[in-house]
Amino acid sequence: MSNSTSFTLDDHIYTTLNCMNCGETLIGRRDKKFCDDHCRSLYHNVTNAAQYNLVRKTHTILRKNRRVLWQAIGVFRDQNTIPIHWLTQRGFSFQHCTQRIDQKEDSPVIVCYDIAYQYQGHSVVQIFFWTTDSRAA
Repeated sequence: MSNSTSFTLDDHIYTTLNCMNCGETLIGRRDKKFCDDHCRSLYHNVTNAAQYNLVRKTHTILRKNRRVLWQAIGVFRDQNTIPIHWLTQRGFSFQHCTQRIDQKEDSPVIVCYDIAYQYQGHSVVQIFFWTTDSRAA
């Protein structure tokens, strides 16, 4: 909670406040809340840390998923399907994706940025590149 004091100098009203981050006394505009950009940035980073951490952790998982799918394309390039256990052993998270396209007759297409996979039974998936123009077969 900021402590505020007003005083008059040369017919202008000035207000002294305390910086919302470090508590230093501020002299200047009435609506000034921070002593400098560093304090303003630090205050907002600390205030929003929980939201930023959630986004950062989710993005890290998605990047890892994409990396594992990319490796699978290289390792299994001559095969049509990839064992699910191969993905799981490398830390793939089946709970995280960037898009899911449900289909009437086939299993859903699950997309991780630009690489997609589709279940082809209980123990294998088919992996393929996905673009905005892609249409599931």
